[in-house]
Amino acid sequence: MARVAAARSLACGATARPGHHRGLRSVARRGPRLCLPPATRGHARRPARVRRHAARVSEHAHASPRCAARRGSLRGGAARGADPARRVSPQPIAGRRAVALSATTIGIGLVGDTLLYAVLPLYHAEFGIGLVMVGVLLSLNRWVRLVGNTLVAAMGERFGPRRLMIVAAVGSAISTTIYGTGAGEAWQMLARALWGLSFAALNLGSLAFAVSDKANAGARVGLGRAIIGLYQVAALIGGTLLVVAIGPLAAFLALGVATLLALVSALLLPELPAEASGQRGFSLPRPGRLDIWGFLLGFSGDGVFLLTLAFLLRDSVTAVPAVVAAALVLSLRPICEATTGPLGGWLADRIGARGVTVATALVMIAGYLAIAGGVDLAGSILVTLARGLFSTLIPVMVLERSEGRYLASQATFSTWRDFGAAVGPLTAPFLFLNVPQAPLFAGLAAVLAVGLWFCVARR
Repeated sequence: MARVAAARSLACGATARPGHHRGLRSVARRGPRLCLPPATRGHARRPARVRRHAARVSEHAHASPRCAARRGSLRGGAARGADPARRVSPQPIAGRRAVALSATTIGIGLVGDTLLYAVLPLYHAEFGIGLVMVGVLLSLNRWVRLVGNTLVAAMGERFGPRRLMIVAAVGSAISTTIYGTGAGEAWQMLARALWGLSFAALNLGSLAFAVSDKANAGARVGLGRAIIGLYQVAALIGGTLLVVAIGPLAAFLALGVATLLALVSALLLPELPAEASGQRGFSLPRPGRLDIWGFLLGFSGDGVFLLTLAFLLRDSVTAVPAVVAAALVLSLRPICEATTGPLGGWLADRIGARGVTVATALVMIAGYLAIAGGVDLAGSILVTLARGLFSTLIPVMVLERSEGRYLASQATFSTWRDFGAAVGPLTAPFLFLNVPQAPLFAGLAAVLAVGLWFCVARR
């Protein structure tokens, strides 16, 4: 009788309450059973009405919560036996506020560099450098980014875009201030090298925030480029007027202090972890077709055209100082980014970036042909407008062709575009002084046409 009472207590205990497992009937409905623990070497002879599995009631009751937990994990998408720390969760999508803050950070940081392209070729003597050194300084930041793009991408994968942009905002303020010291070639080279690393971090960080929502990446990149364009327009127009009023060195010192506002906007950014990849350290990646197109854009538009623009307009525009004329034409690019960038991004999302990119490239080729024909102002406007649209379209094309590693793909494209933009200013003074204007820009148009067919138009 004592054994029967003990078994009855075991069967009706708290561990086997009704409803703990669907596969078992309620103990109350079943009535008390005689429950014997299984023998180590099989079951002994059982008395009448004793079920073999009755001794397992307690084990089934304990198994119920384990099975429920396992079913929950399987419904959540994790594989059986997977480590909970490795479960994949959707990447957080940064809102439009984060896109605007990241664009504000890079827009303020770009103020000094944007103005330098319009001022340095004409005021190089006041900066304490020669004309040949102008090309070196304007291309040095590109050479630094050849090394810095992959290093910065690796740092972004480790620390995240927010911390990357905070450090870069400080670097942009320091470099802009050094421009205004007029300390000589060594310090100017240091400032350009620092700016090269800072821009690489600002560019990759802001694009990471923009493309975190892949379905609307084009519109978000367009929004960011529009905000950046507004700051560049203000820098070019307001900065050149400031240069005319107080001189180039004092103007850059004042802008260096104002650039500290980029640090404020960077501190307001949310955390956004970047995707992990196996890429570490510096490498010059093998270019794809889109990367070759980036090299051609960098060489022709960011290199030869940008460096010779002030000299082209010096003879064709005489109503205003040459530095103001160059700044007005250069401001067309950020104006284009601010006005047509969102539209171009929206079209890229709806009909694909490839078709819009081909049309934009044809506009740039037409601009080079116009300059070759002597229509300098109209051709310069067309080239500048096309360069502005490319700022929105290229990141979307990189996203379409990347295979889940956007930062690495964007770093590869930026590296090859920077390579072209670094070679362009070094060769531009020689080409502009020794090759007539017509064959020079006609040759650029021909090279771009071949590159467009090979790199972009072909599927």
